[in-house]
Amino acid sequence: MSAIRIIARGSCLLSLVSLLAGCIIAPDHDHDRDHREGYYNAPREGYYDRDHHRYYHDREWHECHEHDQYCH
Repeated sequence: MSAIRIIARGSCLLSLVSLLAGCIIAPDHDHDRDHREGYYNAPREGYYDRDHHRYYHDREWHECHEHDQYCH
């Protein structure tokens, strides 16, 4: 009977550990963090998006015009 208890306790412990391991979520640190708002995915100030011809300024996207300082 003691072997069955050991197996039951071990399987309960193993299932608990596997469930807890699945709950760990790491934050995404791909871009600079906007410390004022706590956003991790906000692009840095003045970031130029070549594919869409726009830049990020004052927490929003702006279309590039002829003499914008952030468009390169």
